[in-house]
Amino acid sequence: MRVPSPTITFLSDYGLEDDFVGVCHAVMARIAPHSRIIDLTHGIGRHDVRAGALSLRRALPYCEPGVHLAVVDPGVGTTRRGIALRTVDEDRLLVGPDNGLLSLAAQRFGGIGEVV
Repeated sequence: MRVPSPTITFLSDYGLEDDFVGVCHAVMARIAPHSRIIDLTHGIGRHDVRAGALSLRRALPYCEPGVHLAVVDPGVGTTRRGIALRTVDEDRLLVGPDNGLLSLAAQRFGGIGEVV
């Protein structure tokens, strides 16, 4: 999949009490040093996939198209697969766990055009 923009948005249930969000930023910066990373929120309730999906759907219309990373997953560390999907409208790339978290945002942008 081609990356549509140098902007990466990041939403999670990680909170801000430890170094995990910062470590994620550092990894993204090493992989894509010219990208701008925008934190949407890290205050989603722990494992609250529904709240994460609603927040992502509400926030993304205000963001430029790009890569949108979302991680809210009660099964983190298990065999659950990650997915990347491209939306039909605005060519956005949504990345996260395969647990429904990305579905409402994908619907908001015309559905799924491609998924891996």
